[in-house]
Amino acid sequence: MDTYHQLELVPLTEGAWRICDTSVDSSDAASVIAYVEQLPTDDRSELCFEVVWVQCTRGLTRHTSLQSVLLLAAKLLADAANVKPLRIAHFPPRAASPRTSTVRTAPRSAPPRKATPLAG
Repeated sequence: MDTYHQLELVPLTEGAWRICDTSVDSSDAASVIAYVEQLPTDDRSELCFEVVWVQCTRGLTRHTSLQSVLLLAAKLLADAANVKPLRIAHFPPRAASPRTSTVRTAPRSAPPRKATPLAG
């Protein structure tokens, strides 16, 4: 296991890893940032790592080193932490109509009946 920043590169099989965020509990699915797989190459070409992102961004990227994968993961995590929440648009309160009151009251019910003694 290699650790970079708050990221951990966890080996799954030979040539396959999982990138986890160590600031999130390992039992939480949100701790998994991406899956990395080393693609088979012929002897003359550069190494190629395919990354499937599951947090921060979605999609697939390819890199020539694990270091570049971890650098991008750290950047994406930092960018996600700096994003302000979106404002939710809302409607302004309705203006009160001059003919109606804005206060609603419950309908009046009949007053309770008085108990009458039984003749007996």
